[in-house]
This record gives sequence, C-alpha cells and structure tokens, in this order.
Amino acid sequence: MKPRALDLFCCAGGATKGLQRAGFHVTGVDIKPQPRYCGDEFHQADALTFPLDGYDFIWASPPCQAYSDMKQMPNAVEHPELIEPVRERLNASGKPWVIENVEGAPLSVHAPMLFTNISGIVLCGTMFGLNTQKWELRRHRLFESNIPMRQPSCAHSERTVIGFYGDHARIRKRRPGSKNRGEDITGRDRKLALVRDLMGIDWMEWSESNQAIPPAYSEFIGRQILENR
Repeated sequence: MKPRALDLFCCAGGATKGLQRAGFHVTGVDIKPQPRYCGDEFHQADALTFPLDGYDFIWASPPCQAYSDMKQMPNAVEHPELIEPVRERLNASGKPWVIENVEGAPLSVHAPMLFTNISGIVLCGTMFGLNTQKWELRRHRLFESNIPMRQPSCAHSERTVIGFYGDHARIRKRRPGSKNRGEDITGRDRKLALVRDLMGIDWMEWSESNQAIPPAYSEFIGRQILENR
C-alpha cells in the first residue's frame, strides 16, 4: 500500500503531481472547487480545520499573496498571513511536513541547527533542467520542514529568464545598469503553452498553472521524505 500524503491548499495539484511521482497516494484539500485536480482524492474544505489523522506526510502551500512582491502594488488588497497558524497545526500533528511559499515569506531556510528540528531549502527550476534552448525557468521557492532535506545548487545559465505570475509571462533581459525589467509575452494560448512546457504541467489552465510549483520540486522532496521513513 502506498504511503498517504495530504496536500493542503492544493489548488489544481502542482505539488500533488510530484508527490504522486515520488510514490505517495495524495489527498488534496482546498477551499475552492478544483475540477482539474490531479490527485487521488479531493476534499473541498478549510485547510486550517481539515483533520490531519491518517496521513504519513503533510504538505501545505498557504496562499502566497501576503508575502510576494505583488503586495507592494498600488491596487494590492489585504491577504491573510497563514504560515504561522499552519506551522503550529503541522507541528502539533507529529507527522513529517513541508510548508512551501515564495521568497520573502517567513519560512526558515537553513541547514539543521541545534535546539530545533525545523530547517529548510530553496529550490530553483535550473536544478531540474526546467529550460528550453531559448528560455530558463528559475521560479525560486522556499520549503520549510521538520525533516532535513538536501540543498542542491542553482545552475543559472545565459538563457533568457522567464517568469509566470499574476496574469503575466515575462521575459527578463535586464542588463547591468539598465532599468529595463523585461517585457510581457502576450496571448493566452502562447503563455499557456510556455508555462506547461517549462513547468511540466499539462492539465491546468493558465490561471492555475501560473500559481503552481513545478512537480519536479515536490517529487525531489517527496523522495527524501520516503527515504527518511
């Protein structure tokens, strides 16, 4: 029987897909309906109250808007900061867990230290060859856990960096001393094809995929969780 993983705030299942590839049976939980969720089971429920019993591993990706650069936009709205209450719940569960979020989020990203069982890593698309001849996906994300994890090194190249966020697919050709921050790739079909190709996500729509993590990230972590069982 496969070990059971719980994916909280699962959306359409970017993390779920990687955990499945690692060898987990995955149950997703999200407050909104997720008709394209790719996991083995789905529950529309509040991730902050959903029961945690019966799972071997818990993954949580609280909404990132409160911590991302987008919060500085003039038209930005307030978003709840959920990392602390999520961390408290997961710690109390006694199970192995991971919390994922964007750079700038209050997650511990360091090697294991004395007097704490919490450590973390940063993952980047270049660690997993998420590129084409022309484009390079970096998409740095933070991962905090109560299980030690290996920290790979970035493999940034000279390819043009492309990012997906909000309603944007943006290429970054910024040169030293230039204020040019790049330009948008327009056209929903073209953006969707790029995000699917570079992130390894082929079942999501644009509004889902541009907020997801590449499954390669969660597969890398999931395999380590299974190694430590």
